[in-house]
Amino acid sequence: MQDHKGISNAAPTDCPLIPLLVPKGDQLDGTTEDKIRIHDHISNLKFSLSPTAFFQVNTLAAERLYTLAGDWANLNSDTLLFDVCCGTGTIGLTLAQHVGMVVGIEMNESAVSNACRNALVNGIKNCRFVCGKAEDVMGPLLTEYLGSPQQQAAASKSNSEIDDASKNEDTIGCASYDGENIDSSKQRNDNAEGQQPMGASVDHPTCASEVDENNVASGEQNCGEASLVNDKPIETASDNSLEQGKACKDGSSSPNNNVLAANACQFKNVVAIVDSPRVGLRPTVIKALRTHPRIRRLVYVSCNPDSLVANAIELCTPTSEKQEKNKGNRGWRSMSSAGLARQRTKSMPNSEPFIPKRAMAVDLFPHTPHCEMVMLFER
Repeated sequence: MQDHKGISNAAPTDCPLIPLLVPKGDQLDGTTEDKIRIHDHISNLKFSLSPTAFFQVNTLAAERLYTLAGDWANLNSDTLLFDVCCGTGTIGLTLAQHVGMVVGIEMNESAVSNACRNALVNGIKNCRFVCGKAEDVMGPLLTEYLGSPQQQAAASKSNSEIDDASKNEDTIGCASYDGENIDSSKQRNDNAEGQQPMGASVDHPTCASEVDENNVASGEQNCGEASLVNDKPIETASDNSLEQGKACKDGSSSPNNNVLAANACQFKNVVAIVDSPRVGLRPTVIKALRTHPRIRRLVYVSCNPDSLVANAIELCTPTSEKQEKNKGNRGWRSMSSAGLARQRTKSMPNSEPFIPKRAMAVDLFPHTPHCEMVMLFER
């Protein structure tokens, strides 16, 4: 590791190298992890990292990338942000101040533990991090917060009927109704002051009690343990959300209708930001994102143009009138990723396609042929 300040491309030739001796997993303990932790900053936030955790070393360029993603996402206080493949929580934590709530999804347990720690260190309480494969937890989380697509369709129909009925009311009645809404809304806001936001990170005593001279909380091992339920990594969230997450993770049950309705009504704007691995998103994740009508905007960050094109094909191709399952897949082993994506669109459930709106390359890797691509999809 090079010990320097500034972007990685600016490290001088005489910069000292500090060895990081990472013991094997069975030899790790809280004290050892405390000594080998790496500290860095992005967008005035402090990040405490395990040596094996993923983190953008070009931090200044990463700030530009995250700012661009946030600007394109059109975030506000009524936004529920899904940070898919969130890693150590860098994107979600840097954008948390602009949204109502962040739900981060990451399969690496150590990265989720880092995200938990980073939220505590920076005093961010409107983030929830779920440990699991995106293809396994994305669907249940969408149902937990927004309801199923069928429920959304029924709710939209009900709302349209209410709107039609309200148009028949006289002007005085409408004015009185609006006034009541304003008063009740104000009262709800007053009552909510000082309360922890729904899904906020738990201030686990072991995580929050020890803070080193860099204002970085210690006890990462215990943070990780706090995220385990029945020996399975679930999430870091409030008790209510934790119980819901356990049920959804198993697929055995779903939240009750009252909680579901409250969650769905709380956020008017639902956005997903995806920082995908090089292989791209799994088809089940693409299907979950595309078939849920509440997700109107998606910002896709990719380091691999091939997988980006393949995922874009599945997100943007209109569904055919007849679904063709398991047809025309002969020779699939020799197909490109884009060719396979075209085949998968034939079995995509009927849903509104996304439309690519903007794309921009961000050079996070100077003097190499690689760069990050940011693409905005809307519908």
